[in-house]
Amino acid sequence: MNGPEIHDRIEENNKKIYAALNKFILTDEINNLMRENEELRMVCPHDFKEGFCEYCGIPIELWEEKNG
Repeated sequence: MNGPEIHDRIEENNKKIYAALNKFILTDEINNLMRENEELRMVCPHDFKEGFCEYCGIPIELWEEKNG
C-alpha cells in the first residue's frame, strides 16, 4: 500500500470505530480495527508535516520513540 491508500484505509477504520463507539458495538470489532491501523502505520512510508505523518497521522515523537 502506498501512503495515500494507507491514509484512506485508516480514515475508513476510524469512521467505523467512532460509529461503533456510538452504537456500543462489541469491542472485538473496535480492537481489530485499531490493530489494523497500527499495522498500517508500521508499513506507512511516513511523510511528516507539522509534526504528524500526512498519511497515517502518527506524531513524529511517537514514531521516533518506536524507531529509535
